[in-house]
Amino acid sequence: MSRSRPSAPGGRPPRRQRKESHRRRLTRQLRQLHVRLRTEGDTPRERALAVAIGTLVGCFPLYGAHLFLCTVVARIFNLSRVYTYLAAHINNPLTLPFLLFIEMKLGHRVLEGRWPELTLAAVRERGFLGFGGDILMGSLALGLLLGTLFGALTWLLSQGRKPDPFAVLREAAAEPYLKAGVLHWEFVRGKLRHDPMYRGLLEAGLLPRRGRLVDLGCGRGILLSLLVAVADAAEDGEVIAPMQLTGIELRRSHARAARKALSQLPHQPEIDIRQGDLRETPLPPCDTAVLLDVLHYMPAAAQVDLLGRVAEKLRPGGMLLLREADADAGWRFATTRSAERLMAVLRGHFRQRFHFRGQAAWEELATAAGLVVDSRPMSEGTPYGNVLLVARKPGDVDWGVETGSATSTADSQTADPSLAERSPANPGDPVDP
Repeated sequence: MSRSRPSAPGGRPPRRQRKESHRRRLTRQLRQLHVRLRTEGDTPRERALAVAIGTLVGCFPLYGAHLFLCTVVARIFNLSRVYTYLAAHINNPLTLPFLLFIEMKLGHRVLEGRWPELTLAAVRERGFLGFGGDILMGSLALGLLLGTLFGALTWLLSQGRKPDPFAVLREAAAEPYLKAGVLHWEFVRGKLRHDPMYRGLLEAGLLPRRGRLVDLGCGRGILLSLLVAVADAAEDGEVIAPMQLTGIELRRSHARAARKALSQLPHQPEIDIRQGDLRETPLPPCDTAVLLDVLHYMPAAAQVDLLGRVAEKLRPGGMLLLREADADAGWRFATTRSAERLMAVLRGHFRQRFHFRGQAAWEELATAAGLVVDSRPMSEGTPYGNVLLVARKPGDVDWGVETGSATSTADSQTADPSLAERSPANPGDPVDP
C-alpha cells in the first residue's frame, strides 16, 4: 500500500492534500453560488424585469431549454436567475394545452389577419410549418402580453413595501453563518425575517448597547449576531464595542455552529459561547439576561429555580427579557402548542413534555423572583400567542466607563469584570431541556 509522503520544499503537495484542497474550493464555490442565487436581483425593478422576461421565455414551447435560456438572459441583465426561471413555469403540464391553443390562434390572427378555422381541411392546408409559425408568433405575442402584465403586478406589489432598514441588519447578522454551512445561513435568515421578536426588541430599544448580556438557550446565537450587526452599523462604535456577549446552549451542534459563525468577527464585542444544561450550568453575573422560548421546555420546579438564579445574577438595575407562549391566548395558544408538538416529533423527541403558563402566571413567577415586570405581546404578524416580559431588577444602574458593564454602588466592589462568562413558541429554534 502506498502512503502519501510530504512534499519536498518547492514541490507539489501530496495527493490527499490536493484532493482536500479541491474539495474545500468546490464547497466554497457552491456556497457562493447558492448565496448569489438567493440574493441577486432583489430590487423591485429587478424582480419585475425577471418575472416579465421569465414569463416571455416560458411562453415559447422550447421544452428542455427554458432553464438555459433563463440563466443566460438573467445573467446578461443582472437579474435573479431564480425569479426568472420560476416565472418561466407559467408553461407547465397543466397549462400546456391551453397555452398552445391560445398561441396558435393568436399567432394565426397576427400573421393572417383572421382567426383560424379548426377543421381537418384547414389543418391539411396549413400544414406543420404553418401551424409551427402560428405558435411561434403567438408565443411571442402572448409572452409580451403576459410578461408585461405579470411584471407590472410584481413591480406594484414590491413598491408597496416600505424601505426596510432592518433588512440590512438581517443580512449582516446572517452572513457569518455561511462559515457554519448554508443550512445554518438559511435558517438564520428565515428566523430573522419571519420571527417578529428580533425586530420588536430592536425597535422597542430593548437591546442593550453596553454591559454584559447573557443569552440563555441561545441556539445558534442569532440574537448575539444581531447585536454584532447593530454594533457594526452604529455611527458611534464606542457605545457598543465594550459589550460582553455570552451564550449558553444545550445542544452541541447549535453551540458549535454559533462558535464557528461568531468567532473572529472584525470589530466584534467579546463573545463567549458555552455548551451546557441551564439547570446545572453556573450563570455569570450580567446586566441583561435573555430567555427566549426556553422555559416551557422545563418542568415547573426547574422554571422557578432558573428564574431565581437569573434574578440573583442580574446586577441591580439589570434587565431580563423573557418571551414565552401565553397559555391564556385561546386559539393562538392552541396553534403554538400544536406547532411545538409537531416540531418535537420531527426532531424525534416523541416524549417531549412542555409546561406552559398564562401571561399572569409568568408575571407572577418573575415577580416572585424579585423583578419588576412589564409585559407586551410579541407575536405580531403570526398566528402564535407569545408574550414578552421585560423584567427589571430594582436598583440604580451605573454604566462603567472602563469595562462597559453596568454596576451599582452596592456591587461595584464585588463585580468581576474579567469573568468572560431558541422552537416554535414562534416555531423556530427550540432548546431541549
